[in-house]
Amino acid sequence: MNQHTLKITASDQPTVLERLLQVTRYRGFVVTGMTMFPQEADGELAIEISVRSENSIDNLYHQLDKLFDIRDIRVDNTTSLQCRA
Repeated sequence: MNQHTLKITASDQPTVLERLLQVTRYRGFVVTGMTMFPQEADGELAIEISVRSENSIDNLYHQLDKLFDIRDIRVDNTTSLQCRA
């Protein structure tokens, strides 16, 4: 299985984590770790989520990017490479 880490900036809304986890599960990914910190100055959340799956990370990336409350999303490739070594 492939391990990936996504770094996400999202609106600080009550349902944003529910939507994020729901899409992740629907796309066949298992969450292996998650951290979230509110950015109080600008009403955003900094979310780092680690996932694993045989599925392409591009599929999850594009589906999460469609969510209204997601402002920025990046795949941390350095973490992915370290987990495969």
